[in-house]
Amino acid sequence: MIALVANTAIGPAATQLFVPCIPAIAVEFDVPIGVAQISFSASLVALAISTLFYGPLSDRYGRLPMLYVGLVVFLVGTTISLFSTDVTILIFGRIIQAVGGAAGMVITRAIVRDIYGPKGAARVLGTLIVATIGAPMLSIVLGGLITDLFGWRWIFGLSLILGLVVATLAWATMRGGEKASGSVAGFADMLRGYGRLIRSPVYIGFVLQGGFGSGSFFSFMAVGPFLMVEVLDRPATEFGAYFALVTLVFMSGNFFGGRLSNRIGLERMVVVGGIAAVTCAAVGLGAFALFGLGVAVMFGTSFFISFGNGLTMPNSQAGALNVMPELAGTASGAAAFIQTIFGAIFAQAVASIIDPSGAALFVAMLIGVSAALFFGSIPLFLKLRAVRLSGL
Repeated sequence: MIALVANTAIGPAATQLFVPCIPAIAVEFDVPIGVAQISFSASLVALAISTLFYGPLSDRYGRLPMLYVGLVVFLVGTTISLFSTDVTILIFGRIIQAVGGAAGMVITRAIVRDIYGPKGAARVLGTLIVATIGAPMLSIVLGGLITDLFGWRWIFGLSLILGLVVATLAWATMRGGEKASGSVAGFADMLRGYGRLIRSPVYIGFVLQGGFGSGSFFSFMAVGPFLMVEVLDRPATEFGAYFALVTLVFMSGNFFGGRLSNRIGLERMVVVGGIAAVTCAAVGLGAFALFGLGVAVMFGTSFFISFGNGLTMPNSQAGALNVMPELAGTASGAAAFIQTIFGAIFAQAVASIIDPSGAALFVAMLIGVSAALFFGSIPLFLKLRAVRLSGL
């Protein structure tokens, strides 16, 4: 379990460790900040695209072999970045690092589905989601400290050390998961596998629920610091403290959501969490309209939405992997891609709207959780309809 969590977290952690050192890189390589920023944005694109391939490859060649390949690629990319002599080499190294880091995000979910089965997967996936969210939060703080104290290259030095530790841990302890099934024999089979998943309304419902839920969360991540520091004139450390609480609330939602699903079912748990999130977002928007932007309104809304999203996400991910067990790796890759892309779209859209009032944030969060509830209701609706038809 420790190895699963570590492999899930290494990619997101390395990505967010890098964020605070972008200005220092621009200074050292004497390039505009926009050019240095490419080393971050390009790695996000590479991360998202790579998730589409690791799943099918793990279905064909086995989970652990592809996980080891990803770790080696991650270490190679980190080493290139560490010793880069200009920004072009750094961007190249960051892309390679992201390609390798994507493996753990995808393959560990499929391993959980292989080992714990359709019912037990939601509980364990909740822990992995916490790692995916919690690791970046801590990494941003740690990345800033390392950059200020030792310089930006130490970011990659730490990433290299962490990568070696995770690789050693995986090699020494990880067992289980499906062996090579041959269900995906080539690129054409990979496309056919994705085609089968896309034609499943249950899969689409679960995956888009997770995508729109992530969108609401990343909207807050994108503009929350700006509103807190620039508009409300509060210190950045205060934002970090409150954001840590948001993450803890999300973790608690994951904890309860993963365990309650065994009693009431995956599909119902997704809808229950979705209703909670939409209710909180609507109340938050109403409070914003009455009282205006404030710390209590902004973070209070985010706290409760995060708990609702926490209830749904482990269950929607487990449900997506259960649709076609023989394509669990492919399903995991597509789900990770959708969540990454939707999060980036929402974050970029909200950040592009220059709105110091904060209205765009509250509207975006409500849109995200409402769409998540709509799509998350599809699997339950279809399940209840099938039960009703079988009784006729």
